[in-house]
Amino acid sequence: MTDTPNPRFHDVTARFVSENDSYDFKATGPVRRAAVHDRHGRLLGHVWTDDRQAAGFTRINDPEPDMAYVRGQMNRILTKAYRAGIPASELLNPALYVPDFELRLAS
Repeated sequence: MTDTPNPRFHDVTARFVSENDSYDFKATGPVRRAAVHDRHGRLLGHVWTDDRQAAGFTRINDPEPDMAYVRGQMNRILTKAYRAGIPASELLNPALYVPDFELRLAS
C-alpha cells in the first residue's frame, strides 16, 4: 500500500453533517413512565424518562393495526420537545401530548 492519495478523494474534508435531534435512548438511572392513551381510551404504550438526558416511547406488545402511526407521532413530539430545549425531566407533562394523546401518570 502506498501513501499516494487517491486523486478522487485527496481534497475531501470530513464534515459533521448530522446532529442529535432527540433525547438519548440509554437511561443513566431509574426511569419514570406514563401511560399514553388515544382519544378512545386505548392504551398505546408508555413515555419514559430518566429525568437526565434519556427519554423515549415504548409501544404496547400487541398493537392493533390502526395504532401503527403512534410511534412516529410520539417520535415527532419528543423531537420537537428536544429542539425546544425542554429537559427530559419535564417530558411527563400531559400538555405536551394533547390533543392527539392523553398521558396518564401513575398515582
